[in-house]
Amino acid sequence: MKRKSIFALLVILVIPALVFADGFEGRPITNNLFVPTGYTLHKGEFTVGIGPVAFGISENIQLETNILLWLFQIYNGGAKISLFKNDFNAFSAGVGLWSFNSDFADDDADGDVSVLGVGPYASYSQKIGPSTKLHVGARYSYFEIDDDRDLDELEVGAGSDGTAVFGGLEYSMSHRTKFVVDGGYDFDFEGGRFGGGVLFGWNMFRLKLGVAYYSAGDGFTLPYIGLWWRFKG
Repeated sequence: MKRKSIFALLVILVIPALVFADGFEGRPITNNLFVPTGYTLHKGEFTVGIGPVAFGISENIQLETNILLWLFQIYNGGAKISLFKNDFNAFSAGVGLWSFNSDFADDDADGDVSVLGVGPYASYSQKIGPSTKLHVGARYSYFEIDDDRDLDELEVGAGSDGTAVFGGLEYSMSHRTKFVVDGGYDFDFEGGRFGGGVLFGWNMFRLKLGVAYYSAGDGFTLPYIGLWWRFKG
């Protein structure tokens, strides 16, 4: 009975320290709402969410993928490298890879056309106030389509990511709560993407709630509901 009491006391003391500590302090976010920041995960850290998974293989390099997209036969992966960072700013470069079969806008498409995409990008983050950071960046997207179709024939979807410029603001109300706004323009799919949200973070558990609008094609309203865990190595 005494051992059970001691174990229960340890759980009461340890669990809050692991879960409810100030999780954002010293652990900057790697994505604002949808805009990548200039930061990477620390060495040995990994995140597990509803889809996105990332791992810091060193202090300056992280690998990532979205498992949920694999279930929809969108095969994807990426890497992000921190080129420099200090208390005031950070700069990183990355690349995303994806392969999928797509429908096309014309009526004669058979819906089974293979598309390969490569998207190198760069992101810069700058502290512009005691609690505010600015994130800016750009991405170049290259698409290889297996039957010589043009990119403008590709059916635009909510997740279409072409060559784009983007930026966002991050405001930290506390070490556990951030408000974020993002914006950008996609030159390939001719659409703007704008949104905002709130992030709640503890030592392990993270929650992101937001909404964005993508004006390409017929327009898409995108809810951002993210649940993920960030573990130290």
